[in-house]
Amino acid sequence: FLALAAIETTLWSIEWGLAELVNHQDVQRKVRAELDSVLGPGVQITEPDIPRLPYLQAVVKETLRLRMAIPLLVPHMNLHDAKLGGFDIPAESKILVNAWWLANNPAHWKNPDQFRPERFLEEEAKVEANGNDFRYIPFGVGRRSCPGIILALPILGITLGRLVQNFELLPPPGMEMLDTTEKGGQFSLHILKHSTVVAKPRSF
Repeated sequence: FLALAAIETTLWSIEWGLAELVNHQDVQRKVRAELDSVLGPGVQITEPDIPRLPYLQAVVKETLRLRMAIPLLVPHMNLHDAKLGGFDIPAESKILVNAWWLANNPAHWKNPDQFRPERFLEEEAKVEANGNDFRYIPFGVGRRSCPGIILALPILGITLGRLVQNFELLPPPGMEMLDTTEKGGQFSLHILKHSTVVAKPRSF
């Protein structure tokens, strides 16, 4: 079940990342330029290449920040009575963490409503997806964090990277941007309307 859930949420994140690249052509061009510069035109990205591609990593991080697939994370339960921030939490309470709000709170993020990968190379350069900063925990943190992180991050990087390497990704004719209206389920956040994307092959 865990593997299937990880695959499904990763697919949602790929869809979000693709939509944001289509809607932000400047970001798409920067990713392509980095791939061509670091790997060489036509050299397909593989997992060992990802650490050498900081802008692509920033695009993945920004996708997970703005379009967090599981915004409330997975519910947890405390076994014993606890106190937190002056509040009494009875034993066996269902605990939900609004990780999306932590990562989109304007009191702690510069222009959080904007898709701007540069934030992870500039003012938030030290923030990682592994939970080293409590403002950004798309996979949770600590012993109960989602093990899907080891699957999702490389798949997102490789998939989005290869798409950008090999295609110019454009909205369909007659549209300037894709509709990124969100559809929220009980615990999930994904795109309301699936759109057609024009993938124009690159010539090397």
